[in-house]
Amino acid sequence: MARTLIIILPILLAFGSVHSQRTQLLEFDYSFADSIAVNFPKGRYDDAKAFAKLLCEDVNTEHEKFRVIFRWITENVEYRYGRQGTDADEILKKKKAVCEGYASLLEAMCHEVDIKCETVIGFAKSNPNTDIPNKLKETNHAWNAVFLAGEWILVDATWAAGTVDPKRRKFKQGFQPQWFLADPNFFIHTHYPESERWLLNDTPIKKKEFKKGPIPSKSGYDMGVELLSKKKGVVGKKMKIEFNSTSDIQWASIKFINEKEPIGILLVKHGTHFKIRHEFEKNQKGGFYLFLDGSPALSFRKKE
Repeated sequence: MARTLIIILPILLAFGSVHSQRTQLLEFDYSFADSIAVNFPKGRYDDAKAFAKLLCEDVNTEHEKFRVIFRWITENVEYRYGRQGTDADEILKKKKAVCEGYASLLEAMCHEVDIKCETVIGFAKSNPNTDIPNKLKETNHAWNAVFLAGEWILVDATWAAGTVDPKRRKFKQGFQPQWFLADPNFFIHTHYPESERWLLNDTPIKKKEFKKGPIPSKSGYDMGVELLSKKKGVVGKKMKIEFNSTSDIQWASIKFINEKEPIGILLVKHGTHFKIRHEFEKNQKGGFYLFLDGSPALSFRKKE
C-alpha cells in the first residue's frame, strides 16, 4: 500500500474551453431573465406546463427562456433526501426533490416553451471520500442536455441549486453558475453519462479513467490546470503530481476532510509546468483537497 503515486495522463484533465455557441451564450447578459426568476411571486403552483408559459411570457429569446426556467428551479426547489419521483407537477407543487426530480421538472417546463431538453442518467463524483474510485455499478445522478443555438449543451440544475453537507445531510441553497451551460471538458470529470451519446467533450474519456480520476473544482478549471497524470485520484504514502497551468501559481497546500487547517506542501515551478512532492503522515487518510494559491483545485483520496 505504501507506494509512490506517479500520475500521467496528458490531456485527461485539460480544462480548456472550446469557443462555440455555448461560450457566446454565456457572454449574454442574463440580468433581465434572472430578475424574473428571482423575483417571481411566491405561491403554490401545481401545473408545470402552465407555469412554464407564465414564467416565460415576458421573454422572447430561447436562451433567455431557458435561463428563466433554470434559475427559477435552482432558486425555489430544495434538495431533500428521500424525495424520489419524476412527476413534474408534484415536484413543482412540493418544491422538494432529488436529482431526478430537478431534471424531470426542467425537461417538462422546457418542452412546454418549445425548447428541446432531455434528462441524462449517469454517474457523478463530488466527494473524494466516497467517490474515488467511483464504483460505477449503479447510476447515481441525473442532469440535462438542452439544445440551444444549434447544439446540445449540458446543465445540472441540482448542483446549480446549492451544496449539500454530506455529514449533516443539510442542503444550502445558493446558485452555482458553473453548472449552467457547462463546459463539457470540465463536466466530464464529475459527470459520466450512461449513454455515450452525451459524451459531448472534445476528448471523450473511458469509464475506467473517470472511475479512478481525481475530482476537479471550479477553481482548478479557472486556473487552467492540466494534470499530467498517469493515474488516478487514489494515492499511497507519497504523492507525486505534475501539472501545467495557465495561472502563475505560487504555493500549494492540502487539507484532509477530517482536518481543520490546510498544510503547506512542496511546489516546484518551471514556467507553466509544476511539480508537487509530498509524503503523508501515518495517521492521514481519506479524502483531501489540493489547494493552489489558497483555492481548492483538485481532490484525491489517500488509501486507508
